[in-house]
Amino acid sequence: MKVEQTAGKNGAISQTTSRMKTHKRRRIRYGRLSAALLILVMLITGLTYIFIGMTHWIKDYVAPPPITAIEQPTKLGMIAMTPDVKEEPVRFQGQVRKLAYITFDDGPSEHTATLLDILKQHEAKATFFMIGRQLNQHKEVVERLVKEGSYPGLHSMTHNYNKLYKSGSSSNFVKEFKKEQKMVQELIGFTPHLIRAPYGSSPQIGEKFRGDIAAAGFKMWDWTTDSLDWNLPGQPDKIVDRVSSSVHRDKEVILMHEREQTVQALPRILKMLEDRGYEFEVYDPSAHWIANFSGDTRL
Repeated sequence: MKVEQTAGKNGAISQTTSRMKTHKRRRIRYGRLSAALLILVMLITGLTYIFIGMTHWIKDYVAPPPITAIEQPTKLGMIAMTPDVKEEPVRFQGQVRKLAYITFDDGPSEHTATLLDILKQHEAKATFFMIGRQLNQHKEVVERLVKEGSYPGLHSMTHNYNKLYKSGSSSNFVKEFKKEQKMVQELIGFTPHLIRAPYGSSPQIGEKFRGDIAAAGFKMWDWTTDSLDWNLPGQPDKIVDRVSSSVHRDKEVILMHEREQTVQALPRILKMLEDRGYEFEVYDPSAHWIANFSGDTRL
């Protein structure tokens, strides 16, 4: 009897143990299955996110957002980065830019139209420092030079050394330039502020004189290369040689005059500058830089 009871107990224990093992195996299988499903869901979600991101990236790369989306940055909470004064780029693609500012004094004249024709052939513009008493006789060519992108600089009313400088005061000088400035404004519709002092600013214009010019609202340019063309009638070759031997700076302001010999020399001067890698620039008030003999930052 004891043996049977023991066997019966052993049998019951064996059956219970078997059921527990079966349930445990099922729980393990369900756990693994759940984990596998979770990993699969996460994998699918991740791949979907990556695919959507790649799709947007490709779409933006192939077809960038319209300009209107960034047209008014302040409305998007951004800060507009456009500078008040345009800065002239010093380098382009790692190379220092070489700029040539062609300037002509003592016009307008019967040579102005021909000079403009030559400039146009070379896709160049220039800065013309004009004498006020000659404006009325050449109104059309002044309008043309402005229309074609050249700048109408001021060169006094009379170009008279004694009247401009001998008094020792800046009064006559400033008065002449203000009068010419008003004439040009009435002729072309805007007010130029760049001047060139007849005979250059040195040595006749001192510090106080320069301060008076600045106080009148003017900027003043001299030059870096003097062609001496005014003193070389009938000798265009010498004008070309002089300019060629003088230019070497990254920025050159080349002084020439409205003369017959200059008309003859100009095509070769422009070609020489092009061959040396110079770009032709015209004075831009929004990108003013200092080009007076004294280096006066007020001008």
